[in-house]
Amino acid sequence: MLPYVERQLYYCAASGAATFVAWWLAGRSPRLRDAPRLRALVVLTGLAVPAVLWMLGTRTLHEWNSTYQFIAVAHGFYVGGIWLPLVVMLDILHRSRTGRRPDLPLAFCALLFVGTAAYALLIEPNRMQLVETVVPMTSWPAGGAPVRVVHVSDLQTVGPCERDRRAAELINALQPDLIVVTGDFVAGPFSEPEPLIEEARLFLGSLRAPLGVVVVAGHCDTPSIRARIFEGLGLIYLANESVQFDVREGRRLRIFGVSLHDEDLTALEPRADPGLVTLVASHMPDLTYDLDGKGVDLHLAGHTHGGQVVLPFIGAPFTLSALPNKYARGLHEIGDHRINVNAGIGMEGNHAPRIRFACPPQIDLLLLQGTGERLDRPAGPP
Repeated sequence: MLPYVERQLYYCAASGAATFVAWWLAGRSPRLRDAPRLRALVVLTGLAVPAVLWMLGTRTLHEWNSTYQFIAVAHGFYVGGIWLPLVVMLDILHRSRTGRRPDLPLAFCALLFVGTAAYALLIEPNRMQLVETVVPMTSWPAGGAPVRVVHVSDLQTVGPCERDRRAAELINALQPDLIVVTGDFVAGPFSEPEPLIEEARLFLGSLRAPLGVVVVAGHCDTPSIRARIFEGLGLIYLANESVQFDVREGRRLRIFGVSLHDEDLTALEPRADPGLVTLVASHMPDLTYDLDGKGVDLHLAGHTHGGQVVLPFIGAPFTLSALPNKYARGLHEIGDHRINVNAGIGMEGNHAPRIRFACPPQIDLLLLQGTGERLDRPAGPP
């Protein structure tokens, strides 16, 4: 059994024990004993709601106590999505057997909660989607075949996973000219990193592109783990440095990769060379505000997971980024350049349940197409 699964089973069991104890204690109140709706609401409020409010109240998880925040998320998910609906259904079944009329609306709500949790845990994480976007490149002449760039981020593997292998197959089937992976290759637990490293190496080592596979550092993997993942795979690892490719018909493509904790844009000087397109690859999308005036055509980033969980009428409760939520995924214009934020092909691991809702894993195929004329875009942040 994977270390991640063992940890989540512990959290799930602890949340289940807390739910049963809270239900029993609430049932000792004469007012709640025969009022299952109110009893369920009291238990949910006491156990799951504080965890969710904590999650919503800390919209950017950069604090040192993010471990406890993800544990709170796990607790809220297991209580509200599994254990409380189960307890409610058992109570309804018990009441029906003793001759009392079952509360069908409450039963429906319980089934809705557990169905949503099952979808978020078992279905949506495996619903890989491909987003194909044409990106105009004003430095390149019009016409000619576009340069095919696959951008993915946040593999965040916890060990052997069929989804990771299917993603690699889908990427290779797109026949990209270049693949860019913007960080976060493993997700923990890091006390036993071997399954994570092996799966990340299998994924990255299976990617194929004529120009190569460019990678930058993420925040989940340590330098030592990252070195073990990259060793011998022939990847192009960029840390505050660039690589340049000659592509078809005299066009040139420069990619500048940014280090995560000691980012340095000194070498990213603007170039007025005709036929040169400059891409910046970084894990954090927040860097995009610092790229104005540096001759950048397109910024590739990840980190947000698109929010990973997107709620109706609310959006993503948190994206781990200071950028507005509308920039959490997809292609946008910010200042004098464009940014593409990949929603990730994996999910948070370690202390968090690996769930997605209304935000499936995503592979971005960017078709860099020459237009022959520069756009006149305003500078500065939005």
